[in-house]
Amino acid sequence: WGDHMALSMWRRKLGCDILISGHTHKNEVVEQEGYYHINPGSITGAYSPITSDIIPSFVLLAVQGAKIVCYVYELIDGEIDVSKTEFTKKAA
Repeated sequence: WGDHMALSMWRRKLGCDILISGHTHKNEVVEQEGYYHINPGSITGAYSPITSDIIPSFVLLAVQGAKIVCYVYELIDGEIDVSKTEFTKKAA
C-alpha cells in the first residue's frame, strides 16, 4: 500500500504509463521513473489504519490524446482546493 517501488513493478508488468491504485485513503499523484502513480484518496475521508490525517479527496482525469490532465479535489477546512498535474505520453 503506497509502496512506489512495488507499484512500479506492477506498472511495468501491466505495460501502462499511469497506474491508478488505492486502499491507503490518502491521495497522491507521484512521478516515478518517468511515469505516474495516482491514488484518488477517499471521497468521504474514511478511516485509514495507515494515517489519521485523512483529507476527503477525489481525482478527475481528462484524457486529450497523448496528454492527460489530472485534477485533484480536496476538502480542506470546509473549502475545496483543486490542484492540477499534466502528463504527456512519451513518443515510442
